[in-house]
Amino acid sequence: MALPLLFTLLLLTLTGITVSSARNASCTGCWPPSECDSGTCTNYCPGGGCNMTCSQSVKYCDQICTGGHCLSKCEAERCELECSGGGCNMTCSQGVKYCDQVCTGGECNSKCDAEKCTLGCSGGGCDMTCPQSVNNCDQTCIGGGCNSTCNSEKCTLGCTGGECTMTCPTGVKQCHLICTGGGCHFKCDAENCKLDPDCFGGACTRSSSSASKMAVSAIFIFVFPLVVFV
Repeated sequence: MALPLLFTLLLLTLTGITVSSARNASCTGCWPPSECDSGTCTNYCPGGGCNMTCSQSVKYCDQICTGGHCLSKCEAERCELECSGGGCNMTCSQGVKYCDQVCTGGECNSKCDAEKCTLGCSGGGCDMTCPQSVNNCDQTCIGGGCNSTCNSEKCTLGCTGGECTMTCPTGVKQCHLICTGGGCHFKCDAENCKLDPDCFGGACTRSSSSASKMAVSAIFIFVFPLVVFV
């Protein structure tokens, strides 16, 4: 009796591994995992093009995408996406504590509404968006050509490859751009705007809507007396 039972359990285990490795496999709270145990879901995608979804019932959601072009939609407590092939998209909903994407292939996107959001982009050409509910929104762009649109409390973009664009509207407390590669665009209306270390690579531009409003007001003040005089 023990031997058939052991054979059955072994068969179920192998079947579970095969099913969970497939792209359409499911597990409680996540889709599709390669491993799911005690609220931890991990999806291995060597061929690329996998989609993973983790609900709020999951504590830790991790996708390892070596083939690239994967999609991760995460509502878990902690979300991670490792994308070595590039071209991945990650979305973290409000309620997530930590959302982290590492993109070595470049051309990745991160839309993060977690408490803390990080994007490491060594391949370049990545885009990151953080709304007001986020406490910290940090992006590191080694390959250059990245964009950061940040409405969170604290925003940081480190651009060693250059040609990055950072936008922080009114309501942001701290907006920090570190552009060592040069050629960056800094659009900042935050309480504290910092371009450091004053654009090592050179050819950086800095602007704000308040400066534009002041320029328009100055033109109006200058033109109005001329109109009255004429």
